Amino acid sequence: MLIHLTPSFFLNYSNISVDLIDVEVPELGLHLQNEKDITVRFPAPNKRLHYVCRKKGRKAVYGILLNTDKHVTDITVITRWAVQGEVSTHRVHMHIVGADDAATDVIHLWSGIFNTPFRDKAPDLTKNWIPASCQPRLSVCASDRPSEREPAIWRLTDASGIIRQQTEYFTAATVEPERLLTPTRSNDRLPALEDAFDCKVREYADTLRVLYAYPGVTVCPVTEHEELIESDLTEEGKLDAFTAIIQPVLQEVRAVCPVFFTNTTNLMNSIRRFSTHFHALSDAEKQFVEYQINQPLFRVSVS
Repeated sequence: MLIHLTPSFFLNYSNISVDLIDVEVPELGLHLQNEKDITVRFPAPNKRLHYVCRKKGRKAVYGILLNTDKHVTDITVITRWAVQGEVSTHRVHMHIVGADDAATDVIHLWSGIFNTPFRDKAPDLTKNWIPASCQPRLSVCASDRPSEREPAIWRLTDASGIIRQQTEYFTAATVEPERLLTPTRSNDRLPALEDAFDCKVREYADTLRVLYAYPGVTVCPVTEHEELIESDLTEEGKLDAFTAIIQPVLQEVRAVCPVFFTNTTNLMNSIRRFSTHFHALSDAEKQFVEYQINQPLFRVSVS
C-alpha cells in the first residue's frame, strides 16, 4: 500500500525559529531523522508553509511517500519540531477510509479530477472541510489556523502561548495509486515512487482505533466521562463499584492524559499503559471497566 503523508508547519511570524527534528510512524516501524532521511522544503506558493520531504536532490515536493508491505487503516504520525529551541510535538491519529491501494492525507487530492478516471474519494464527513484550514498541520499558536476540525484537536501550550503538544484525530481517504504517481498540473510536486520509504506494518499498543463511527470522534475531558459513568452507576445502584473500581483507574490516567478521543480505543489504551490499579484488578473487574469506558458518547451542540 502506498501512503502519502505531508507533515508540515505553518509559520506566521518572522521572529520565531522553527526547525524539523524527526518524523515517526510507530505502526510502520518508521523513524526518519532531519537532514539524514528527510528535510524541509517549500513547494507551495505560500512560503509560510514548511513541508517535510525526503532528503534527495533539490526539488521541493509535498511530503513523503511510504510503501507498506500490507494494507493498514490506522496509523500515528508523530512529527517533532524545535520551535524557539524547544520541542513541539504534533501527533496525528490517522484513520484511513476506503478500499483503494493508496492513501493520502492531502484533502484536495481526494476530489474528482475532470477528464480523468479519478472520481471523488472524499469521505462523507469531510465534504465541508476547507483544505487550507482542515489539513493536519502544526503552527506556533492555536489562533494561527482556526479549523472546522477543532473538536477533534487537543493542544497544550507553554506560558508564552506556543503550542508544545498538538494531538488530533484525522480521517484520510484512500485513492488510486495512479492518482499519486501520474503527474498533472495539480500534483506535479508529489514524491516519486522511487523515493518511497519501504515499511513493514507492525502492532503498536497506542494505535487509536474507531469503535463507533456514527457518533463521531471528538476531544473529551476524562473528568467529564468520569462524571457520566458515576451518574449512570449511581442510577443503577452501583456507586460502590464506581468508587472502588472505576474512579481509582481514571484518577491515575487523568494525571497523565487529561483528555481523550471519544468513541475510540484511546482511553482504554491510556488505561492499559498508565493505570497500575487496572492491572491489579480481576479479569471480571477489567471487563467491567472496559464496558463502562467504551460506551458510545455523543457530542451535544447548543445553537
